[in-house]
Amino acid sequence: MKSKGISKWLVIVISIAALAFAIWYFLKKSDPNPVSGLKPRVDMSIARISDVTDSTIKMELKALIHNPLPVGMNLKKFNYAVRMNGKTIVEDQYGKALNIEATDSSLLTLPVKIKIGNLRDEGEEAAGKGNDSVDYQFETTMHFEKPFLGKDSLVLKMDKRLPLYRLPQVKLAGYDVKKLGLKEADIIIKIEVKNRNAFSIKFENPKYVMDLGKQKRFAEGAVTGITQVKAKSKDVYEIPLSVSLGKVIKAGVQMIGKGKELPFTFYFKSKIRSESEVLDGSEMNLIMDGELKDIETFQKNLGKK
Repeated sequence: MKSKGISKWLVIVISIAALAFAIWYFLKKSDPNPVSGLKPRVDMSIARISDVTDSTIKMELKALIHNPLPVGMNLKKFNYAVRMNGKTIVEDQYGKALNIEATDSSLLTLPVKIKIGNLRDEGEEAAGKGNDSVDYQFETTMHFEKPFLGKDSLVLKMDKRLPLYRLPQVKLAGYDVKKLGLKEADIIIKIEVKNRNAFSIKFENPKYVMDLGKQKRFAEGAVTGITQVKAKSKDVYEIPLSVSLGKVIKAGVQMIGKGKELPFTFYFKSKIRSESEVLDGSEMNLIMDGELKDIETFQKNLGKK
C-alpha cells in the first residue's frame, strides 16, 4: 500500500514538473522575457509655459513613470527628449536617483528651456499647412542602478497629437505726441499684437518701458486690467505714456545728431491669461530693439492698409 501511495505522489509531482517545464518552455520560446508585456512605461505631457522672453521659453513637462512589475525599479538617471513633427525641441537629463516601488508610479516635474526659434520654425511650417495641431513624440531613456529585465537601460517612446501653441507676436507699430505741456508730454505708443492661435489670449496688467538713445526709462506706462486679443486676430493697441519735458528736450538734442537713426529699446511685460491651460498664467517678458525710422516705416505701412 505504501509503495502504491509513493508511486502515486511521484506521478503527480512529475506531472506538475512536466507541466511547469512545458509552460516555461512555451513562454521562453514565444517571448524570452515573459513579463515584457508589463514593462515600465512613461506618460509625458506639456504642463505649462512659465516664462517667455524674446529668445527663450521656460516650460514644465510632467512625466508619470509607471512600474507595473512585482519588483521595484531603481533608476540612477534618465534622459528625455521632445520632438515636434520629428524635430527635436527639447533634450535634457534628469540626473537624480529615483526609486519606484513594485506596482507603483512616480510623477515628476521637468523644467526645460526652449529656443523660440526652434519652436517658431516648426509652428510656422505646421500653420502654413493649415494645421492647428502637431505630432509630438516623447522619448525617455531610463538607466538602471543594476540590470532590470536583463537590461542596463530601457528606451520608451510615446506619440501624442496636441494643439499647436503659438506665442503672441508683439511689435512696436508707431507713436504720437498728443500734448506737450510745461512739465511733461503725453505720448501714445502703438503696439501691434498678433494672436495666431485658435483661442483668445488676454494680457493681464501689461507694463511698458522705453529707452530712447542714451536715456534709460525714457517713458513708462501700464494698463490696469485685462486686454483681450481675439483668436486668429491682429490688432493695434494704443498705450498712453507720460514723459517729463526734460527727457523730451534731451531726446530732441540727440535727434539733432542721430536723426531718425536714434536707437530705442522697448520692454513689454505681462501675465498671460488663456483658456489654454498650457499658456494660462505664463509670464511674458519681451525686448524689442530698433531705430525711430523703423517705427515710422511701420506706421506708414499701417496707414496704407
